[in-house]
Amino acid sequence: MSQFMGNVYDALFGCHHAHLSRAFTIKGRTYKVCTDCGREFDYSLETMSVTDPSPASHVYPVAVPHAAH
Repeated sequence: MSQFMGNVYDALFGCHHAHLSRAFTIKGRTYKVCTDCGREFDYSLETMSVTDPSPASHVYPVAVPHAAH
């Protein structure tokens, strides 16, 4: 039940990955990165689209600049 609640929370308040980087190909793997949360998405150069929308993708922290006051 807690997994379900976690999925509902993520759907409502989590990152919607609206800002993706350009495609990178490093060591034979092509992917895009969400610039908001750092999640990686496998990318197909043949179809020019994200091929792995699964939640098992790698997530790396992204530094977010703070506004100067």
